[in-house]
Parts: sequence; structure tokens; C-alpha cells
Amino acid sequence: MTFFDDWRWQSDRQWQQLREALEYTFVQLFRQQMEPFWQDHPSLGAWLRWLLQGVLLIGLSVGLYSLGRRLWRWWQRRSRSSSPTAISTLGERPRPVREWLELAQNLQLAGDYSGACRAFYMALLYRLQEAGWLRFQTHWTNGDYLGELERLFQLGERSPTVGQSIQHLFQAHSRSYYGAEPGMPKP
Repeated sequence: MTFFDDWRWQSDRQWQQLREALEYTFVQLFRQQMEPFWQDHPSLGAWLRWLLQGVLLIGLSVGLYSLGRRLWRWWQRRSRSSSPTAISTLGERPRPVREWLELAQNLQLAGDYSGACRAFYMALLYRLQEAGWLRFQTHWTNGDYLGELERLFQLGERSPTVGQSIQHLFQAHSRSYYGAEPGMPKP
């Protein structure tokens, strides 16, 4: 027998013993008396047994209720953070990358360079999300996204040239969208 086989056998044996001890304890707690509970002179032991059963059931109910609430909250946070519409907190409706690129091209042809930069930025964010490079967070700023991307580039997971291009676009977007240039939209 190897160490892992021996360890598994020991843990299975311990688990079996624990199950048997719990089963015996619960059988002793919940076994039916020969005489009904509501008899004229129930013994003190019968009263204590019923009291213990009631406390145990209430405790179990409260425990299951709190576990259910925690799991529900965890599920809600998980589904909110992984929802594809988390980017809509940036004030833009979710669109496919292709639509953002078409919008960027149309705005650029119309002379709205700030809008074109914004649409191109949104296309890049959606594409980075699709590629698994970024996790969208509702409270993140451009700096937070850049920090996350820089971590990938420092670890050697992505090309440094791509990182410089992305950083340049993020900086251009920050200047044109959030900057104090005349005619630029403000959040």
C-alpha cells in the first residue's frame, strides 16, 4: 500500500466511525417513547428530550436559513460581476465589437474624433473581455484597466508591443473623453 492508499483507508475508516456515532446519537435522541408525551406525569427525561429536539430543530432551521441567504448573496454577486452588461455602467449600451468599430469609423468620417475615439475604446474593451484579458468591474477606471493589463505584460503573457498600443489608446481616450478640451463630452 502506498501512503495515499493508507491515508485514504484511514480517512474512510474515521468517517465511517463518525457517521455511526452520529447516527447512534440521533437515534437515541429521537427514539419514540413507549408512552405518549402528553401523559399526566411525564418524566423529566422526556421533557428534556423534547426540549432538546425542539432546540436542535430550531437551530438546524436557522442554520439552513442563514446558509441559504449567504449562498443567495454569493450567487447574486457572482452573476452581477460576470454579467456581460457590466460595461453599460460606463454610460454605453452593450454592443458587439463590430458595431463599435463601425460607429467609430462613421464618427471619424463625420469629423467627431472624440466620439470616434470613445467608440474605438469601447470596441477595445469588449474585445479584451472576449479574449479574457480583462475582468470588467463597475468601479474601475482607465488606470485600473491599464494596471490589470500591465500585470499581464509584466508576466510575459502578452506582447509588449500590443501593450504599448493599448496604453496609447487608453491615454488618448482619457484626454479626449475626460479632458478639458473644448467641445469634448463630460461624464
